Amino acid sequence: MTMKSQRGPEVFMRNGKRTFASRKRKIAGLLAFVLAGVIGVGAYAFTASNTVPAQTAGGGQAVVSGYTESGVSYSWNTPGTKITKVHFILTSAAKLKPSDVEVALTEGAPKGAGEWVDCPAGEYVAKGTEETEIVCTFGGEGIENKVGTQLTVAAVSEGKVVIE
Repeated sequence: MTMKSQRGPEVFMRNGKRTFASRKRKIAGLLAFVLAGVIGVGAYAFTASNTVPAQTAGGGQAVVSGYTESGVSYSWNTPGTKITKVHFILTSAAKLKPSDVEVALTEGAPKGAGEWVDCPAGEYVAKGTEETEIVCTFGGEGIENKVGTQLTVAAVSEGKVVIE
């Protein structure tokens, strides 16, 4: 038995091609769906293995106020040619004692970290609630009088002073 189409043999063949193309699309769609599932499972497996420790975050504000330096005096070596120590008072309106203080005694503005001297916290003496007396000793024989014309002070109430 032969089948005949009213439209002609070529239309019948096109219907066959459409059916085959339709199957190709269905298979491609199914493969895309399966591939998406595999990728999804892989991504879940990857993220499920990450461990992040508990953390907290927050925000806030605080007033940042500086220290006021006053009462500067110097100690000299025996011949009186070099400065060996500097004494001064830091005043904090916020009543915060400094945790770290560094000074530079230079001819002009300090140019590098090598010019700064750390003032040991053991030599900070509280003078009431707002004032702290600081004593800094310059290493070696001290600093020549003609070089020590400008005192620069860096102080923080928490942590360490970082000079770069």
